[in-house]
Amino acid sequence: MAARGLLQYLRLKAIVSLLRFINYVFTRSHFTPSATCRREPVRIPSRQHGRFISAWLYYPPDHKQDEPRAVVNNWHGGGFILPNLGMDHGFCERVARGANLVVLDADYRKGPEHPFPAAAQDAEDVLRWVGSQPRLFDADRVALSGFSSGGTLALVAASELRRELDGVNVRAVYAFYPGTDLSIAPEDRRVAHPIRPMSVFALNLFAESYIPRLEDRKSPRASPMYAETSSFPAHVFLVACSGDVLSPETEAFGEKLARAGQSVEVVKVDNAAHGFDKAIIPRHFKPEERDKTYSKVIKSLNSIM
Repeated sequence: MAARGLLQYLRLKAIVSLLRFINYVFTRSHFTPSATCRREPVRIPSRQHGRFISAWLYYPPDHKQDEPRAVVNNWHGGGFILPNLGMDHGFCERVARGANLVVLDADYRKGPEHPFPAAAQDAEDVLRWVGSQPRLFDADRVALSGFSSGGTLALVAASELRRELDGVNVRAVYAFYPGTDLSIAPEDRRVAHPIRPMSVFALNLFAESYIPRLEDRKSPRASPMYAETSSFPAHVFLVACSGDVLSPETEAFGEKLARAGQSVEVVKVDNAAHGFDKAIIPRHFKPEERDKTYSKVIKSLNSIM
């Protein structure tokens, strides 16, 4: 609870608890995978003795035990506060099947109970575990992915964390509508034609819960924009949504990588809101654009992995 008092923490805890309940009521029906999905729960040991990180391991249809495969590590969205593990089952199942690899969809600790750098530490622990499981994974063929806050985490893992990992070769990162600069004030996040934009209140809540210390918001372990461009893998794939207030920083981040000579592809989805690929809000769900972007990821993975 550094950089905030007890009353501030209790206020955040109360608001976030209410949001988690509302989120549970309105989203749980979207967490059920297809009848043909092959997945199993996994408990990954963390750096704290006796604490485990929950995850789902998705398999391609023809997977055989003790057959190490390339792996995509995925992290879900939720503003670093919502427990949305499993929300990305459609992406994970499709990627496992289409790229003939396994997908490890991992959880991470949330604010305000566990502020920065807890989420990044969990991501690092997951990657170290992948490197320690040669019977399950081919650690020379690893890619990372994530959505929203999970996309931010994937970019952090692909840069700052990747440099500290031995025996894990991260070849690519795929980030859907991530925040790349957490130091930007919520009121300064704007787009010309917003579509169901995140409110200033919500953006402040996410920031105060996850990263309360202002000086931490420019840390490359929080904001990928401040990481060294050379620290990223050879392939970076970014998805921005035209109506999303995070779109300008996602595009600016892509431009920064391109200027540095990095191989980066930025896909901008027109007339799309943040989370366009999820069916939680039907009127903003864009299944055709979802299919196009997911297919681009699979095509990229098939060429890289």
